[in-house]
Amino acid sequence: MIATQFFASAKKNWLRILFCVVLFVGIALFVTWRLPQTCDAGSTLTVSRSNTIKQENVDYYLYDNYYSIQSGAFLADNIAGWLASPPIVANIYQKASVNLPETNYNALSKQFLVKKLSQNSNVISFSLNWGNQDEAIKLVKAANEYITEMVEELNTDQKDVSAHYTVNTSEPVVIAVKKGYIINSLIAATLALIISGLSLLYTSKE
Repeated sequence: MIATQFFASAKKNWLRILFCVVLFVGIALFVTWRLPQTCDAGSTLTVSRSNTIKQENVDYYLYDNYYSIQSGAFLADNIAGWLASPPIVANIYQKASVNLPETNYNALSKQFLVKKLSQNSNVISFSLNWGNQDEAIKLVKAANEYITEMVEELNTDQKDVSAHYTVNTSEPVVIAVKKGYIINSLIAATLALIISGLSLLYTSKE
């Protein structure tokens, strides 16, 4: 009985339901349009042992390619930790001459999204989402330079040149993030239908 009344009420009030859907979708499109345009910027770092000494020139065993990659993977883990350290992130922003975002101390550890190809990989990629494309490029370049400088400082503490590391960085890649007009419209339309349905269900019980 209630179902019959519900569908009869929906058929009778289809124009009201349509108006509700159009209103919600219109609001969603307007809010999405008002959102600031952002972009994703990132780079890739490859960490490896420096090959400055040849095996035939020394009387001790040098790291071969496999162990060089394994050793680089350990340092890559440390670099991932550096990019999640609030003080280091703050230094990167300062190096890039970009103002820190208005957030708390712990949130700085999430400014960079860091990924490794695999657990034993010596290649890591990092990215950030930012509102200004030029500043995003500056931040990525500053991060590459800062990480390279920190690795060079580690090398200065190692007298054995074969134990030195090198960091190869890629050029920053910037991609504009598309605004979610379609997904937001679908969510708004679904929400409008749910609210309209609940309203009709409530009135059909009376």
